[in-house]
Amino acid sequence: MESARLSSQMDAYLQWRQEIHRELTRYRGWLIDHNVQNPELELKLEQALHTLEEDKITIAFVGEFSRGKTELINALFFSHYGTRILPSGAGRTTMCPTELLYDHRATDNYIRLLPIETRMVGSSLASFRRIPEKWVFVPLNADDPRMIKKAFAEVAHLKSVSPREAAAMGFQTELLEKDSENPEKVLIPAWRHAMISFDHPLLRQGLTIIDTPGLNALGCEPELTFSLLPEAQSVLFLLSASSGVSATDLDIWNRHIRDLALRESTGVYAILNKVDSVWDELEDEQYNKRVLGDIRAQCARQLAIAPDEILCVSAKEGLLAQVEGNMQRLDRSFLPELEELLSNDMMRRKEHLIQKSVIRDIHAMLHGSRKTLLRRRESVQAELKVLRAEESDRKVQLDKLLATARHEQAFYHKKLILLKSSRKMILREGSAMLEPVNSAKLDQYLKEAGRALTSSWTIVGMNNAIDSFFDHLKSDMTELARRQEKIQAMVADIFAKYEAELGMAPLDYPRFVAKDYLTRLDDLRAKSGSFRRNLRKLLTQQKATSKRFLSTIVHEGSSIYRQYEKTAKEWLNDVLLPLFQNAQEQKHLLDEHILKLRALGNAEDNAEQRIHNMESMLEDLDEQIAEVEDMVKGLRKPAPIHQSRKVIPMITSKFSPQRL
Repeated sequence: MESARLSSQMDAYLQWRQEIHRELTRYRGWLIDHNVQNPELELKLEQALHTLEEDKITIAFVGEFSRGKTELINALFFSHYGTRILPSGAGRTTMCPTELLYDHRATDNYIRLLPIETRMVGSSLASFRRIPEKWVFVPLNADDPRMIKKAFAEVAHLKSVSPREAAAMGFQTELLEKDSENPEKVLIPAWRHAMISFDHPLLRQGLTIIDTPGLNALGCEPELTFSLLPEAQSVLFLLSASSGVSATDLDIWNRHIRDLALRESTGVYAILNKVDSVWDELEDEQYNKRVLGDIRAQCARQLAIAPDEILCVSAKEGLLAQVEGNMQRLDRSFLPELEELLSNDMMRRKEHLIQKSVIRDIHAMLHGSRKTLLRRRESVQAELKVLRAEESDRKVQLDKLLATARHEQAFYHKKLILLKSSRKMILREGSAMLEPVNSAKLDQYLKEAGRALTSSWTIVGMNNAIDSFFDHLKSDMTELARRQEKIQAMVADIFAKYEAELGMAPLDYPRFVAKDYLTRLDDLRAKSGSFRRNLRKLLTQQKATSKRFLSTIVHEGSSIYRQYEKTAKEWLNDVLLPLFQNAQEQKHLLDEHILKLRALGNAEDNAEQRIHNMESMLEDLDEQIAEVEDMVKGLRKPAPIHQSRKVIPMITSKFSPQRL
């Protein structure tokens, strides 16, 4: 039996996302049909559609070895195979960071394995992802659970090397096991990274699962810390109820996980796994509840979080219960509560990000289109009033309406010319705004940092190189933000004048939030500090690891800088778009309106026929307004997140002291 909570939640979220995609496509078609499309608006819609199409959901499992990470993955996602698909058991099982996904571009399922020796060259994982020939490919038959299990076992393979070789590849040799056949050597993972692609319903829907092997891997692969984990929507930090919070657990939490909880886009969960291991069957229920409560309280104190922020679960019991189809046993494992809380919170975060990155601006544009249609309906109603008037008054009123329409047409024509001038002014000032942040300067900073890092293998020299690099980025980004504030004031003034002249409600316009990027840069710098404080040991034992870490820090800082520049350019291009859309739609309305007024004045049809034609036109407008309002309603529709039961992540009476 497969627990379907997460699957059904993802199905509901994906359906909601597809509906948003459909509404955006529908709106684009509507704009084209009514001849009110423009290149800027088309680009905005294209970017929004691309964001939806590339949307991914990532869950990362983090913790020291033997905390049950892989077992929990098996229980949450692969119980329907009736066996443990991922290698899970006593001791170390996942020996290298592993990504489980579905590669839509591949024709067959596969496992890609990157040899551990690639650590010796100091290149990043990102660079090796672009070199397929450096990976070992293992075919994968997703229809045969035994073959899947056998293929996945490759991830756990070890190899025997000398302590010197292990240190050169970044391993802390004191934490490694001795080779029983050759005590002078130690055992290390055979692979640096694994990517597993196979056709699983959740993976096909866009889910990516990251399984990490513990502190040694997080310490050796900087991209896990600085890139993969921060990009995850959910990070599950696993502890063992039998061991509590060890020194390495606390090190992982403080160095790699704690700060992620402050991110808006990331949900961090502390999971106390293996709760069945501390339940004493010879004691009564209240005693066992107190024991587990004490463990949770102690773990909470060490992690500096509230006790109810630690969720209890037994991954082993949850997996066995689902394989057996034993609902009572599944309920005692606490897996359903974890799954429901995980899926609901993850979907809420994804919904918030889609609302922020896609829906908000398009929603404002739709409102603008709706106002245009309402204005057009008012015009048609005025024309109908003229047609229904006495014959003697009809020509006078038609002339009056035509004069008014021509005056407004000239007004909006002039407005469009003025807006084009305003846009040129904004872009001219924007060129000066963008000067502090540009690719040429970044390339120079990268060269300087590269020279400093390769020529100065001293603690002071390397730290100075990184500090100088961050100082340059922060200075440039801060200066751009300062200049942007002046342009923002100009933009606000342009909008205020436009709204005042038309007597309309304030229009929403794009905002540039520099603080988000500056905060990300500061967080990266702070995060790199914990590594740089340990440079002395790394410089003597693990130079390749040091180089990878420093290169990754520089790469991530560069990415923030480039994204900042890209966002600033997009803001300059888009900031007057709501005004252009409003003026273009209003002018298009008036162009059509004048043509209709002229036709009414010259029409040879009788009054009844003209009234009938105008009434039909009014009905058509009502249908268009209803269509736009339906699109607005579609974008307002929240993701269908199931109401979660109140989860009290501590022992309850349902967890009875019988054998689990």
